[in-house]
Amino acid sequence: MYSQGLCDKNNWPAGAVDGGFKIDGDVSAGCSPLTVKLKDLSGGTDIRYDFYYNGKAFSALDKVGNKDSVNALFANTNIEVYRILQYGKKNGKDMFACKTISVRPNSKPVFSYNSCNSNFLNLIVPINQANNFDSYTIGWDDGTPPTVFNKLPYTINKTFNTNRNNRSILIWGNTTNSTNCYKPDSIILEMNHGGNIPKIVKLEVEDNGMRGRLEFEGAYDKHSIYRIDKFGQYSIPNLIGSHEPGILNVELKENESNCFVVLRNPNAAYATCNEISGEVCSVKIDSLIYLNPNENKIVFREYTNTNDVTLVNNTKVISISNKLIVKNFSNGSTTKKDVYGKNIVDKQNCLDQVCYQLETRIVGNWESGTYNFPFFSTSLSNVKCTDRSSIPPPPITNARLSVVSNNTIELLFGDNSGWLIEKDLYYLYKNDKSGHLQKVDSIPDSQNKRFKIEENTYLNSHCFQIGYKDKCGSTSKLSETMCTLHLQASENAELNWTTNSPFGNSTIQSFELISIDENTSAEFVEKVLGQNINSSSVDISNSEIEAKFKIRALGNGNISSISNQISIPIEALFFIPDAFTPNEDNINNLFEIKGRFGRVNNYNLTIYDRWGNRIVEITDKTESWDGKRHGTPLPFGSYLYDLKIGLNKGETIRKIGKFEIL
Repeated sequence: MYSQGLCDKNNWPAGAVDGGFKIDGDVSAGCSPLTVKLKDLSGGTDIRYDFYYNGKAFSALDKVGNKDSVNALFANTNIEVYRILQYGKKNGKDMFACKTISVRPNSKPVFSYNSCNSNFLNLIVPINQANNFDSYTIGWDDGTPPTVFNKLPYTINKTFNTNRNNRSILIWGNTTNSTNCYKPDSIILEMNHGGNIPKIVKLEVEDNGMRGRLEFEGAYDKHSIYRIDKFGQYSIPNLIGSHEPGILNVELKENESNCFVVLRNPNAAYATCNEISGEVCSVKIDSLIYLNPNENKIVFREYTNTNDVTLVNNTKVISISNKLIVKNFSNGSTTKKDVYGKNIVDKQNCLDQVCYQLETRIVGNWESGTYNFPFFSTSLSNVKCTDRSSIPPPPITNARLSVVSNNTIELLFGDNSGWLIEKDLYYLYKNDKSGHLQKVDSIPDSQNKRFKIEENTYLNSHCFQIGYKDKCGSTSKLSETMCTLHLQASENAELNWTTNSPFGNSTIQSFELISIDENTSAEFVEKVLGQNINSSSVDISNSEIEAKFKIRALGNGNISSISNQISIPIEALFFIPDAFTPNEDNINNLFEIKGRFGRVNNYNLTIYDRWGNRIVEITDKTESWDGKRHGTPLPFGSYLYDLKIGLNKGETIRKIGKFEIL
């Protein structure tokens, strides 16, 4: 139904006025082809008519208008309702008027019939869009008066006094104010199980396999729907409902072939009037197997009956044929392939989105006495679509994570997944230990199997996983979580480290505690520790500036991973003598300050006599004093010193005291 458009005054342009016309004969309905002649009553000018107005905008009217006031209207299989729009000018203003007329194909109503025993006829006129007549008439061809009725739905059972193989019946609809509608020709009806015999058109399994859609045809009446039970019987307990022809949802038993029939008896007085459809059973695609990148194997359950008698009396299956419907949504194609057996292999580009459905065509006969009634039905399986996300390739396990510097991590891996399809990209995911994954990097298959990661390794450990996507779009399972070793030191030179594995396919077997020479950067293994050890004390007495350490984790197959490097600052310690004997006996002859001078940047030692007179100032931390002033030995007694030291991190040490020359 189209919108009212200009047939609604609310949609008129500003200032528009009423036009006016009439249909010759005041016809409001008729049968196809219906010629209508219009008479203008508006008094306007430049008048046009749109006989098929469907709500077009005012700006489009000049393109479709018809100056002729005579036109033929048609209806094909259903009633067509036409809006005729008049438009033009009146006193310089836009002018509009509308009328509606309905056109039907003919005066024959929609009805169904069934017959049996050569003398019984069941006829139903349903509520239907095509059945909008004012009244209906049935002529029986047996000398009895016609039957006239005007309310729908209408059902009548007619038993004739004589038996015939067929009868000529006349049925038509009557409409007031209609034209060109004449009585249709008589219809020859088969009187022995003729008419609208029940027929299952299609049974389609939904994707979950637990429900289906059953479509059937038949008389415009209730039909009984039966499903076969586990004993192979159609019986009252398996009646699943009564329905009029159309499409209905049916429950399906899982892992079984579900078979259905449709039954109707238009005359309960005669069991011989039973009408039954052919049997239709469900088919199902059980699995979709990916044999290789471009081959899919579709495995399904075959139709229950194979060229054999069904479980329905007097019904025989003549042929069953299977076809695989292949819909390729990537290129828009739909093809059908013959199927023999319980599976078929289909070749497709693995990047294409493809869906499969099995179509089984059943051809058979229903026999009643000397009459054979053929039936044709279709059974459609559930739809199975290729979904590469449902095929996670195996993970990569040959990988290790290691700290390169306090700001850089390196993840090296070898592709040992065994997945034969060419890889597209390798992905790096960061794991925040709470289970949240974030994709942080990717590299193509052609690149070296290495991720370089910028992270502050001094603050904490960092965890990662790797995966890949192949050329067919399948995304792999992820590797095990790998975490960097994180080393830290306490104030009392106690080292602690994390023990989460940095390896993709190995646990930690042992740890090596490594010291780094502060002068040469040479590395030395101080200790070898067990896999469950996560702390150790260290000796820093041989260091002057800072003691440097790492932890190395060892795994199976000679793989290893290095932690961050930590540095322990060495405290600046100094020993100042309280006396010395400059008597040239080579025993305690010098005033010499000893200690850890590695962190010393600035050095100043000033010596005074007891009266505060400066004797000497020394700025070389390696230089000592021999107790002389300008080469002359000083007398025994007390002297003062003032020591100022500047360290490498900006600290300042100052010591003032006295000593004796003995």
